[in-house]
Amino acid sequence: MKIKFIGVGSQFSGLDQYQSNMVITAPGGRKLLIDCGSDARFSLAESGMCPADLDAVYVSHLHGDHIGGLEWLALSTYFSPHPRRLTLFSEERTMASLWEHSLRGGLHCIRAKEMELEDYFLRHPVAAGGTFTWQEIRFTLCRMPHIANSAGCHDSHGLLLEAKDARIFITTDTQFVPEFIEKTAECADLIFHDCETSPVKTMVHAHYEQLRTLPAAVKSKIWLYHYQEGHPYHPAEDGFRGFVVKGQEFLVP
Repeated sequence: MKIKFIGVGSQFSGLDQYQSNMVITAPGGRKLLIDCGSDARFSLAESGMCPADLDAVYVSHLHGDHIGGLEWLALSTYFSPHPRRLTLFSEERTMASLWEHSLRGGLHCIRAKEMELEDYFLRHPVAAGGTFTWQEIRFTLCRMPHIANSAGCHDSHGLLLEAKDARIFITTDTQFVPEFIEKTAECADLIFHDCETSPVKTMVHAHYEQLRTLPAAVKSKIWLYHYQEGHPYHPAEDGFRGFVVKGQEFLVP
């Protein structure tokens, strides 16, 4: 299995970073895109890929840097010379909201046909905390607190990947949850953690200054991504694996 970060930045990142989306390549060569942000068509192309190279996509939550490219992806596969539907994985409530709240406006009408999400993707909703298996890789959804207000919660769903003897955890987007990360580090070989590095702490992502308070044994398993450019931090000095750079690949046994 290979994990390639086609982007490592935040909602506002430029061409040097792109938004934090990644591609998982199974041993057989099939590809799963984790999130599809607004600049996915550029970040995929820069990585030498196009929609025809993908087999599935996972959506962690409904922010634009994670779903802003789905309309482009849906239309690209629908109008391809060889049209096909990618498998779409997501937590079931997130998937239920995806069409009505995010995609319907641009995708509901093609010529005279009233379209539905199923016309573009093979839907595979997953229960919160549930699992799915793709290409012999087991994925477990983990609810991560992201944004909460009087209107309710806007959670993201991280992923624990299990392939043979390897366990990899990807937070997607989360606030600082030290107890959860410390517990996860007991079973995970690597953790990819989103990390805010801006001077203004938004409190919807774990900030670097929070993450560096984690125990040394936990930090030694963490790669940081979803960061802002121009930060003053040196992760190796603080015990982390480092900042993931755009295009970086990780080979997992």
